[in-house]
Amino acid sequence: MTTAEILNRFPALAALVIGDICLDRWCTYDPATTEASRETGIPRISVVSTNTTAGAGGTVANNLAALGTGRVAVLGAIGHDGHGFELRGALSAGGIAHDLLIEAEESQTFTYTKLINCKTGTEDLPRVDFIATEPLAPRIEQAILDRFQQAASSFDVILVSDQAETSRGGVVTGAVREAICRFANIST
Repeated sequence: MTTAEILNRFPALAALVIGDICLDRWCTYDPATTEASRETGIPRISVVSTNTTAGAGGTVANNLAALGTGRVAVLGAIGHDGHGFELRGALSAGGIAHDLLIEAEESQTFTYTKLINCKTGTEDLPRVDFIATEPLAPRIEQAILDRFQQAASSFDVILVSDQAETSRGGVVTGAVREAICRFANIST
């Protein structure tokens, strides 16, 4: 099969990305407006614009949508917070279904905030990452498993995104891996 033949099949496919669906916040700052905070005396970073995109598994979903995949959806866990709201908006903007996401009040949305210097166009300050420090709550893990069991058979392609840099808080737990392997009929 040629590359063109493969790409021509994308519009007929339904793809699910399961795992860590994150928010990338690209904050452009102006170093010329840096001054000390009145409250703390610490120099502030003056963000002048922000762009948000879906990251980690969201990047995979964006790439599938850009390739013309007929239906793209994500399954993961997000917080009941502003970053979760922004992530849903970024996914919607890319035409990616996010109705399978589990919203967890006890968690925050996994978010990478990147600070870009407007004068140089480079990321030259430390990132501000919103991460999970606790294991995925059992009720959230069960909700992920339930939604996967209900939805998996309606997709032609299932991709797994295991972005979490720690065993704490990531969506791709041992039980989720086992469920995916059972569905794929492979041994772990």
